[in-house]
Parts: sequence; structure tokens; C-alpha cells
Amino acid sequence: MSDPLASPPLPAPPDTPPPRAWSSAPAAQPRRRGIGLVAGVVAVLVLAAAATGFVLTRGGSDAEAQPLALAFVPGQSETYQIHQTMDGRIEADALGSQPLQMDVTQVLTWEVLSVDDDGVATVSLSVSEMSGTVNGIPIPQDPGTMPPIEFEVAPDGRILSAGGLALGGAGQTQGFGFPGMGQLTPILPDGGTAVAPGDSWTKAFSQEFPYGDGTIEYTATSTYARNEPVGEVEAAVIVTEMSVPLDLTLRFEDLLAALGDEAVGATGAAGFEDAEIVYGGSGSFTQTSWVDLEAQELLRTDTTGDFDLTMGFGGIPGFEGQMAFVGTFTQQLERR
Repeated sequence: MSDPLASPPLPAPPDTPPPRAWSSAPAAQPRRRGIGLVAGVVAVLVLAAAATGFVLTRGGSDAEAQPLALAFVPGQSETYQIHQTMDGRIEADALGSQPLQMDVTQVLTWEVLSVDDDGVATVSLSVSEMSGTVNGIPIPQDPGTMPPIEFEVAPDGRILSAGGLALGGAGQTQGFGFPGMGQLTPILPDGGTAVAPGDSWTKAFSQEFPYGDGTIEYTATSTYARNEPVGEVEAAVIVTEMSVPLDLTLRFEDLLAALGDEAVGATGAAGFEDAEIVYGGSGSFTQTSWVDLEAQELLRTDTTGDFDLTMGFGGIPGFEGQMAFVGTFTQQLERR
């Protein structure tokens, strides 16, 4: 496939009789106008690509190029094991300096509830098994009464809504997730764009934040690194570098209304209806994903990254002020 941003070839000039002597200078003008027109068309194509947040850089062979996408079918169910670690530190005037270390493994079930005309799937996520520790203390192994979380994912892997927190919400990360952790799926090219190993693309997109003000903004550059076998299938390996600046407000009133009374009682969050958290700072992540080329399904992702966040608290009885949260994060997701 040729580069969509490359200049198209100039048309061959029609056969014309030799020009008269007095008209030889003006005869070159149509070609100059043609070159200017081609340059203008190329400029429009570049601007259109930038406006949609997708820019493709060629590095592979057109003969190997093929579309990359995730495909979803209503009723489809997949089970994944996810292992998350966090090594962080909290700094706050009221609490001093406190470590926060997490090592949690869970079994997640994704069920596709519906797929719209654009291929965007609404997926229900539930937890059936969990184990691990937070600051060395074992977590409860019963997922409890936390309801399933619904999220929306596009065919190019963008998670458009992830419950506003880490994918699965506080119940899936023991309350220690933060906005932006929810991008579990790889960022693939725009639909129908054929790519080959060595090609790269950049996207900027927003993830819905339904429990307050603001959106979660991502800038991601992905590279189709190679193909390699995973079990008995051929997989495309996609490496994505993501940055996630945060500027949003979480209102507990909205969050608790979404969780429901039963979940609120199980988490001990009653009485925090007036609380809010103002997030600032940023996170940056490197994600390597394996996608089944034939079935167009996610097989595995490995993610590492670091974060440097600020959280301003208000409306919490006995605690007001700002907290810094700095550390590193890993996440491995694998289909069972």
C-alpha cells in the first residue's frame, strides 16, 4: 500500500504543437499551477490526518501490510488473569510519608453486551477470583458484592469509558487505582488502515470521566513491532508509549450513586457523599500487546509505567488538604 500522505504523481502533459515564439514564456505556467495544486492537496491531507488525531509513519513493507483491529460479537465471553503491582509513596501533611505497595492477582470475565454500528462494544467486567497483598497485608479473597463494571471499547482499542477510574473501579484495584489506568487494550490504527511491521502511528483521544468534571486525555504512539506465535496462533506485537495528564474532579456523590447502596455499605463509603478529589499530575506508560491476527482478539498485554500525582481532598470529615502520590506501576493481562 502506498503512503496516504505522499504526493500523487503529476499527470503527463497533453501533446501540443510547438508554441509560437511570442508564447514560449507563458507556456510553462500551467505546470507551475499544477505543482501548486498538488502541494495544496497534500497539505489538506496532512491537516485532515492531524485533525483526527491519527498520523501514520511508514517503516514496513507494503506487501506485508494488513488492517489491525479488535472484533466483538454480542454474547462473546473471555476470561483473563490480571496481575497488578504498585510501588508508591504518599506524602501528606496530615499523614506524613507513607509507603503504598500493592501486589494483586485477579481473574476477570469480559462479556460483550452489545456492539453498535461503528463496532464499539459495551462490555461487562466482573471479578471471580482475587488474591494478593497491600502493604504486606493479605486482601480479602472474596470479590464481595461489588457490581460488574461496564466499559466501552472501540475496534481500534481505545477504551472510551472505564467507569471513570481504573478499569473495574475501586473494587478491582482495592481502592488504589487512579484515573488513566484503565487503558488495558492496545491502541491500533484507524479502521481499515493497513499497516506492516515497522509502521508507527500517533493518536490523541479522550476517555469519559462520568463521576465529576473533566476527561482523561491520552496521547499514544504505537509501533507494529513484529509478528510472533502465541500458542497455536500468529499474533501481532504492538508497543505503545502513552502519556496521561490529569486535570479532573471526582465527586463521591456521583460515584456512590453509580455503585448502589449495597456496594456503598460493603466499601464503608457511607457518609462521604460530600467528598471530592481534585486530581493533577500525570502518568506515563509503556504497553506491549499481543493481538490474534486472524480472530482479532486480545491475547495479552504487559504494561509498565510511573506516575506523579497530586490529589486535593475536600468534604471528608477530619481530613482536608492535598496529597502527593508518586510511584511505579506494572500490569500483566493474559487470556486464560
